Amino acid sequence: MTPRTCKNSSVTLSLAAALLCSTATFTATLAAAQSGAESFELGTLVLRNQEDATGPVDGDGNPPTVTGTKAPVTLNQVPQSVSVLGREDIERFGSSTVSEALRYTAGVTTEVFGNDQDYDWLRIRGFQADQTGIYLDNAQNLSYAFGSFFIDPYTLERVEVLRGPSSALYGGSNPGGIVNYVSKRPAERVRELTFGVNDASGAWVEFDYGDSLGADRAYRLTGRIEGGDKYDSFNHGLRGTFAPSFKFTTDGGTEITLLANLHAADEQHNGSTFLPYYGTVSPTTEFGYIDPDANFSDSDWDDYRRRQASVSGIVEKELANGFTITGIARLGVASVEERYFYPFGYAGFSETPVDATGTLALIGFEHDTLVRTAQTDLRYYGTVETGAVSHDLLMGLDARFYSLGETQASNFSDTNSVVNPVNPGTPVLNAPYIAGGTFQRQVGLYFQDQMRWGDGWIGTVNLRHDFVSTTQDFNGGFDRKDNETSYRVALAREFANEFTPYVTYSTFFNPLIASPASGVTKPESGEQFEVGFKWAPTDANFSMSASAFQIDRDNVVTGAFPAFSQLGSVRSRGVEFEGKYDFNNGFTLQGAATFIDAKVTEDTNTALIGTTPTLIPESQLSLLGSYAFQGDLSGLTLGAGVRYTGESFADAANTLVVPDATLVDFYATYEIRKGLEANFAVTNIADKDYVTGCQTSFVCSYGSGREISLSLAARW
Repeated sequence: MTPRTCKNSSVTLSLAAALLCSTATFTATLAAAQSGAESFELGTLVLRNQEDATGPVDGDGNPPTVTGTKAPVTLNQVPQSVSVLGREDIERFGSSTVSEALRYTAGVTTEVFGNDQDYDWLRIRGFQADQTGIYLDNAQNLSYAFGSFFIDPYTLERVEVLRGPSSALYGGSNPGGIVNYVSKRPAERVRELTFGVNDASGAWVEFDYGDSLGADRAYRLTGRIEGGDKYDSFNHGLRGTFAPSFKFTTDGGTEITLLANLHAADEQHNGSTFLPYYGTVSPTTEFGYIDPDANFSDSDWDDYRRRQASVSGIVEKELANGFTITGIARLGVASVEERYFYPFGYAGFSETPVDATGTLALIGFEHDTLVRTAQTDLRYYGTVETGAVSHDLLMGLDARFYSLGETQASNFSDTNSVVNPVNPGTPVLNAPYIAGGTFQRQVGLYFQDQMRWGDGWIGTVNLRHDFVSTTQDFNGGFDRKDNETSYRVALAREFANEFTPYVTYSTFFNPLIASPASGVTKPESGEQFEVGFKWAPTDANFSMSASAFQIDRDNVVTGAFPAFSQLGSVRSRGVEFEGKYDFNNGFTLQGAATFIDAKVTEDTNTALIGTTPTLIPESQLSLLGSYAFQGDLSGLTLGAGVRYTGESFADAANTLVVPDATLVDFYATYEIRKGLEANFAVTNIADKDYVTGCQTSFVCSYGSGREISLSLAARW
């Protein structure tokens, strides 16, 4: 641990104290200001229960949510495309990562780098979302390099996808959209114990135990432990998550929810990624295809260790004037240590095999990463009536500090054979090429006015300004300061049958952690136009939504190290659809469709203008049906899904194509007796070998093969 990293432990705690202190100051200031605001006539606040907006979805096609507005509204009142997944969607196929749970969601490309159980590789509308687009309880879980937080989906009540730029509310973030993980929270009595196994010889136990203690107090203890073998060679290990929570209300009526999330993992790496195009997508004359289950790392040296913890405090208080103040403060720390071999083409770093055994060039790699974060998001919202127009006002302040201390070292001299893989041995690594810290601070002030008038008209205006400071203290280092203004304007109309068309224009920015010496001097920025509709009538047996969009992303970094520039631009155009229909006879059908046309519009290499970036499939389609039996087979539900991923490109010049893939999944649940349920799931039934995508011709990833799981859950 470097002295700089040790020093920043106190910096983090000091900032956290300042953030927590600012909560009280902000509350008092706003309350005092509001009490003296005589120029407005305060109307009746449209009460929307915050707990309902973060609680179970229970199949509601138009649930309340806080994703996309930061104040609780029903889904159709968010002027952007949004998907809300509840526990049923997460558990259906036994998902052990959020990425797996999102396989049937429009606009989202999952498992971008294949079957990686350690990280949720995600893209939304063609743009990478896993670094600046992941949020936990509406507060950003920033990731950079290997400094990330892994969230086990069993600890989540919901997964919500907000598609399109969201900087007007969330500050610097992914232009394609964000994924908001919503934690399970204490409320009423819950008793759940689950045991599960899979055909890789892995097993797990899950528990969810909580209750109300009366007097507006409740607790919840949620956890999961998984161990055993994985689906590729020698990959095994143990991981565990524990998420306790407690809620209480003070004598003054302030509701406080405390959430913690602890996660530990001691595992090894999968071997189905970072493989060459020739041997995965295209067969070779020497040996055909690389075995998707092969692992070319060293079983004795390969290691993955993660230790992380976060604690959050969520406060909500309804003031005497009818407005509500709410906020979250979170501290987090994550230690990630990894060492493994990964291939980079064939011997001599060739795209194609150079011998009959398919000798691979290996890069031995090791890193030691420590992340510390502190953040807060404070919001003040309520309703003001001004004549014929009702204003749902929101004012907020959020701040985030991200500290990353890391060392990275590698070598380039080892090899392994595709035909006869062996343990390469312990590599001799070169001196670290990274040893130091990266620090980013972001503070944003934002405002939202959602206006309602006439016969169902809804107008939304957002304005936000951010101040960002980014520092690195290695390889010459840099200290850069950015400030950006973002906004969103939208118009919607909610008809009597709850059909709600909308049109939205929004801007975004995404601060980059890169040195001006490398040609990076400002954040990415751009804009989006979106038009769509949402339709989910109350008590109806269907829901559907559709959207068409265009995102222009500017200041994209182009070129190769060390001669980078920001002359790049990418345009993503597309159409998305989601729908669900309940036939009221036990049969339910839901589907999703995504069509994306992404093009490079500016680049330092003019030959690339008009090409499509890699890892963006042209289309994604899914259909999922389930049938709940009645009569003698009551308690049995069978479901099957089909998911299709279209072609994508494997190189920047678009000369190499990754073919499309169609996969079939199946699940069955059976209520053995009241409170005892068995779940059986099979994904990729045909055990189809396919490639999820290629970042370059050297970096292609196999998708998951057939996986079978069986679990038994007791609830009482």
